Amino acid sequence: MHFIFDIDGTICFNGSSISPAIQRALAELERQGHQIGFASARPYRDILHLLDPSFHDGLFVGSNGAMTYHRGELTAISPLADDTLQQLFALAEQHAASYLVDLAWHYHYQGEPDHPFMALVDPQRRARHVPRGEIHQPVKLLVTECADGDGLKQALSSRDDIHIHHHSDQQIVDITAAGVSKMSALRRHGIEAEQLVCFGNDSNDLSMFAAARHSVLIGGHPQLLRHATEQLERGEDIETRLIGAMRRLGERYAVQ
Repeated sequence: MHFIFDIDGTICFNGSSISPAIQRALAELERQGHQIGFASARPYRDILHLLDPSFHDGLFVGSNGAMTYHRGELTAISPLADDTLQQLFALAEQHAASYLVDLAWHYHYQGEPDHPFMALVDPQRRARHVPRGEIHQPVKLLVTECADGDGLKQALSSRDDIHIHHHSDQQIVDITAAGVSKMSALRRHGIEAEQLVCFGNDSNDLSMFAAARHSVLIGGHPQLLRHATEQLERGEDIETRLIGAMRRLGERYAVQ
């Protein structure tokens, strides 16, 4: 089976680390013969420092499905069209929004340099902050702050060339090309629904939860709850219960 894990709020609870105990449970799934992977709103470069290097050659679906890395190489990308990006820039300026544009590896940022979100971007300085004129194959535009959020939302709502990913715990909007989702990226990689066990916590995991053979919800997101096979409510012992679910499902599907 393929065990696919969202990162933030699912196996990373503080934004900056994944515990050694959870990483040992991931390694145990591999020893049982399962394939593990990660599907995140973060780009590939911003996931690596969270995991032991032994996992770095695995499957990484980044930017909500807009990029896929395997064995350290970019294997698929769904960039925003150039004209779409230019129109998004114009809307950002019109509505006084700051934003981050992720590329396949590098990034472009327009906003206050000390914005709290930027502490999560390229913390190991693996990439380069490119000027606007050097943007190539942008996979995601993330609005970090906006003076006229309602106006921007209304302007974006009528567009059919983009997909908007909302995050329930942050006032942040991710914008990717239309049709981008975590599950579409997994399918492009050859993973079918019957092969998939997924763990997630937020609306950007919905495409996986709607398709997976078995889905584990961390928390109580109402959209995911309708599709979840099981739920782990948050609490002080969430890590222990998460590891328990990983072990139980690893054993269950190892025999099939």
